[in-house]
Amino acid sequence: MTTKMRTKVAISVLLIFGVVVLSHAYLRGYQPFTSQFVQTCDRAIKERLVVPSTYERLGVDESRKTITFDEFFTDPLRAASEATRKAIVQVARVSPVQYVALIDYEAQDSAGAIIRERATCTFSSLDGSDMPERTYWVQIDGEHNVAWAARQPNAATVLRRVNR
Repeated sequence: MTTKMRTKVAISVLLIFGVVVLSHAYLRGYQPFTSQFVQTCDRAIKERLVVPSTYERLGVDESRKTITFDEFFTDPLRAASEATRKAIVQVARVSPVQYVALIDYEAQDSAGAIIRERATCTFSSLDGSDMPERTYWVQIDGEHNVAWAARQPNAATVLRRVNR
């Protein structure tokens, strides 16, 4: 076998192996390139867990939809005066966008048992070009982590962890 043929065989084997690995990852819900939004959602979910190191995302269904400005301003973090709202609407070139990720995951609870859950993570963007890097901006199951933490029995400790 010539060197040229060996090279062709090696490249073919590597390509087939790569396709198999990527297909397996995709079918298991691990997309090779996870969006910034989903990564932030993962961190927000971990902040709520008793044992964050046991978090494992099993699957994700990510979508995006256009929303109205009224829907955008219903988020408590986006609350603004009427004058500010009007100014934002006037300068906006496109409608706001809401990102939604349905994330199936498993983790350990306080008793050490493995739990399987589904979280709905949302983020509203003025134009769809920004992605949250801090968990402060995303909502998990309709609630920001700061509001969730404030309701916990050990709120002071949890708030310190969430506000890192």
